[in-house]
Amino acid sequence: MRFARFGVALERLEHRHIETVRRWRNSAWVRPYMRHTTVVGPADQARWFASLDPSRDWYFSAHVGDVPFALFHVKGVDWARGCGESGGFVGEPAFIGRPEPAQATLALMDFAFLVLGLEALEAQYSAALPRVVRFNDQLGYQVCREGADGFVRARITSGRYFACAAAYRQAAAAFHGVGAALCAPDPWLARHIDRRRAARLPDFRLQLS
Repeated sequence: MRFARFGVALERLEHRHIETVRRWRNSAWVRPYMRHTTVVGPADQARWFASLDPSRDWYFSAHVGDVPFALFHVKGVDWARGCGESGGFVGEPAFIGRPEPAQATLALMDFAFLVLGLEALEAQYSAALPRVVRFNDQLGYQVCREGADGFVRARITSGRYFACAAAYRQAAAAFHGVGAALCAPDPWLARHIDRRRAARLPDFRLQLS
């Protein structure tokens, strides 16, 4: 499955991606800012991947063209509450500070709110990353808990996202267009989208293939 939006593509994580993700996760520019800083081995990575629930854990390798550069996710979706946990990291250091990670974040949140139809997202991130803290504030995340380990937990509703991130989304749409393409959704997601097709989606034209 591949979701393209705002000039980037989010490719649903498959087994062929996991070694690249493991390399990113263990890198010197990612691991120190993770909540769990232990080095992940191949067997650990394989067990983690096998534990993912296809209808609740949405992990993506973010690409520009054919170049993968980051991991993004909406995981642990509670469908009764309409909420999941968002997150991600830039795996390729050449992309740190470039616009593509921000575009991928917007694409992920549009996917969560407009395709999955969630009502809210929660996130955990290190307060030692001022660029991440600032961007999440600008998107509309509100910190609800600060941990002694330097990590914060924040929450955002769909309404707050569309209000606070309007300027970012408008700028991205002006440059990349309002279209979004969803290729080869799995049967569960295809049925889910079909049930929600009557919903009005602001400045969002979804093409299925």
